[in-house]
Amino acid sequence: MPEFTTQFDAVVIGGGVIGCSIAWRLAQAGMLVAVLERGEIGREASYAAGGMLAPLAEADAADDFFELAVASRAMYASFASELKVASGIDIEYRTEGTLYLSLREEDDEELDQRWQWQHEAGLNVKRLNAECVRKLEPLANEKLRWALKFPDDHQVNNRRLIEALHAAARNAGARFFSHTEAYQILHESRAGQRQITGVAHAQGNALAPAVIVSAGCWTGQLQSNCSAPIPVSPVRGQMIALEMPATTIRHVMYSRRGYLIPRLGGYVIAGSTTENVGYDKRVTAQGMAAIINKATEIAPQLQSQAIVETWAGLRPFGPDQWPVIGADAKINGLLYATGHYRNGILLTPVTAQAISELVLTGNSSINLSPFGPGRFGLESPTE
Repeated sequence: MPEFTTQFDAVVIGGGVIGCSIAWRLAQAGMLVAVLERGEIGREASYAAGGMLAPLAEADAADDFFELAVASRAMYASFASELKVASGIDIEYRTEGTLYLSLREEDDEELDQRWQWQHEAGLNVKRLNAECVRKLEPLANEKLRWALKFPDDHQVNNRRLIEALHAAARNAGARFFSHTEAYQILHESRAGQRQITGVAHAQGNALAPAVIVSAGCWTGQLQSNCSAPIPVSPVRGQMIALEMPATTIRHVMYSRRGYLIPRLGGYVIAGSTTENVGYDKRVTAQGMAAIINKATEIAPQLQSQAIVETWAGLRPFGPDQWPVIGADAKINGLLYATGHYRNGILLTPVTAQAISELVLTGNSSINLSPFGPGRFGLESPTE
């Protein structure tokens, strides 16, 4: 393929839900945007996710990350509606809520603590006895003790989400380059400051005054050529899809060990593993066995259901498990939207808003100070 150099208003590195959503927002604003993806658009962590929008079910305290997650979840109803108009694709935004089951005596303490702080904070959490839970979900394990219900913790179909974001961004004018790995961010010195000028990739250069790094677990590899590496590494998560039983599961169901996510297509997703194995996306017998054990503890009838699909993805993990969202303090025009770990789907609307505002106006209505790249104490190299 011949080399080429093309001028854009912004270049997004990474074609997952974060990169595609940012490209959509910037293209909506009239910018000419390029998205560079090392593989197929949306086929990495975004494709492998579960699609849960569950900040309350997973939160241990009301910190800055929790506030960001709740704010993003609140955007989803309008985000899904707008996206359907822009793409013609329904992302299957579902509002049945999430159930967190106590299945063993040792589960009670964690659920009690979660109930206590969220109830005192006035959050929408309900405490249900076993009889109430089984009325909602007849397939729940008969040995369950009690449960918390989070009515506002919802879900989307993550694969339809990435398809919709890709289509919406294309329809708005964004240009996508798959199998185009970015290997160096270009910058130059201007009046004593460094300014982004674009991205070098295998086929040439994509020039732009703004570059957004949404490269997931490959972020650190890319940044070694420009500024101090952002410490994002891969964590493998294996998943399995099972045929939906005749008695349909409706809610997302958690335990302390696993979860079930019902899908409208007639199957239920069970997950997941958390494995530090580098860039290895293989599905293993040990991983599948562990997931099935966790899933059938929640709903024993799943033991007799057929396996529909198995897969694994690489979550982008940062040292503090919080995303990296914000502008580089040393290089004008360089922004980050990466390291979302297990919350990329949940944080898509708020990240897209925050980054697009930074690119378009230089400021964001979202408080990004806890999530900026500077918090790792890394210094960009000097010229």
